[in-house]
Amino acid sequence: MNTISGVGEMRLRSRFTLLLLVAICAETAWPVRAQIPGLTSTPAPAPVSTQPGVPPDPLKRETPRSTMLGFIKAAGEERYSVAVEYFEPVISRRHPAVEDEEELAAQFFSVLSRNLTGPLDFISNDPLGRLDDSLPPNEEKIGGTPGVSEDFPIYLVRIEDEQGRKLWYISRKTLEQVPRAYDALQFPTIEKRLPKVLVEQRLLAMPLWQWLAMLLFVPITLLLARIVTFAGQAAIRQWQRYRERTVSPQEPFFKPEPVTLALAIWMHYWFVGYIGTSILYRLYYGRVVLVLLAVAFYWILTRVTRVISRRVGTSLSNRGMMAERSIVSLSRRFLEVVFFLFVALTVLKSLGVDVTTALAGVGIGGLALGLGAQKTFENVFGGVSLLFDKVLVIGDQCKINNRLGIVEDIGLRSTRIRTTERTLLSIPNGTMATSTIENYRSCDKFLCQQTIRLRYDLALDHVKYVLDELREVLRKNSKVEDATARVRFLRFAEYALEVEIFAYLLVPDNDTYLQTQEMLLLEVMDVLEKSGAVVALPSQVTLVAKDSWVDPEKVKSVQDGGEKRRESGAGASGHASGQR
Repeated sequence: MNTISGVGEMRLRSRFTLLLLVAICAETAWPVRAQIPGLTSTPAPAPVSTQPGVPPDPLKRETPRSTMLGFIKAAGEERYSVAVEYFEPVISRRHPAVEDEEELAAQFFSVLSRNLTGPLDFISNDPLGRLDDSLPPNEEKIGGTPGVSEDFPIYLVRIEDEQGRKLWYISRKTLEQVPRAYDALQFPTIEKRLPKVLVEQRLLAMPLWQWLAMLLFVPITLLLARIVTFAGQAAIRQWQRYRERTVSPQEPFFKPEPVTLALAIWMHYWFVGYIGTSILYRLYYGRVVLVLLAVAFYWILTRVTRVISRRVGTSLSNRGMMAERSIVSLSRRFLEVVFFLFVALTVLKSLGVDVTTALAGVGIGGLALGLGAQKTFENVFGGVSLLFDKVLVIGDQCKINNRLGIVEDIGLRSTRIRTTERTLLSIPNGTMATSTIENYRSCDKFLCQQTIRLRYDLALDHVKYVLDELREVLRKNSKVEDATARVRFLRFAEYALEVEIFAYLLVPDNDTYLQTQEMLLLEVMDVLEKSGAVVALPSQVTLVAKDSWVDPEKVKSVQDGGEKRRESGAGASGHASGQR
């Protein structure tokens, strides 16, 4: 069982690694980054219809989401001259100064960084915006979100530019409230106490002290989360003692836990927002947090399924339902695969990857997969048929194609057998479905069939005595089935007299059968030794003697018997001729 659990841990770690690789590839691959909003220099909007000959907007302001993400991208990189292009154009003759507009962009970005803590995926990515918000069709409201007060809602307006394109802009109604909201901000007082080098020096447009704080708070959050979870486990054990239930074993303090990981991620994410980190980098950081939370969530799900499977399996084992226990194990693995696919697709969709096309092509992809992975599906269905037909269950001693061993695991792809040489034999389930399987679990009695070869020079009475003694050995053994047990003189073989011992041993398993058969054969050897019966060997014997091999007295007796038969025959013939 330790081997099985070790294999399960390796599989679990491989799935975690695969999940991380999927998310990292979705985060870093260039073709995919073009589909993730906010990660490219010009966020990709939903397709829009433009008039023939009209070029698309270089700033990608066709949707509300792309407008907000484009502004955050430009302002986060301190390209305020580009950020002001996302503001609603001024209609009046009096245009604000360029410096004032850029200052307004910097203030608006600071307000968003301090107050907008929720994700940006809730913003509509439709060129027409949301049509169910009781607002005019050319107006969009971003309000009522976590961290954004209703006193300062963000409005976007859709305006047609000089080239006839309908684009979304941050409304002037919102920009008029920015100075007041900016003055009300409470910037971290810690910046006043830190050295100016840490405050003024910036790495990727973010103060150096924020980078250091994010790194230093990683072990702190892990320690705090572990203290909380360790205290919770202690409380659960105390409750189990109070209820007089089985107390869970105490785990080491520094053992990694999925709940600890999830709690530490949440605490670190809250801390990053509290120190006033730029919303642009919180957007990047949010993607990393999403991946880590997905890993923790999948880890928790697998822990729960394994605990339930272990308890149900133990209950079934105590009742002798070994086949049902194997089905539970297979169902757990199937659920883990389903959970993995669900979490992976959810992460990809949250990262902005369009998974609808992939799901729509399941039909064609399924056909191609079926043609290319026939052996895989054959193995999966073979494993299901093995479990539901109850041909094999975990723990069975069996012989498969003349290979003897004990079943250790029945997986989706293969069945693992621990052979008598203590090697682990992995057989594909498709091969198992067509193999000759001899299962000793369902054996109600074991056959003991032996052939003893006695020498030809044994006397007749000697052979009869040996047969009677062997029958007595079977009769006295309590584990031998009396109704079918027999000892018979079978045939005159080439070099021996063959005697067969046939008996069924009433034992529960193969090990007991071997022990009982051993004791029985030792008693047979004792009978042969005490009776003086010699076992014949395949050999040739040459006898040199002066006398004839034929006994003269027996030959004379046979001749006298022949003469009497002839005389009686002649007398009978004469009597018959006289009558005629």
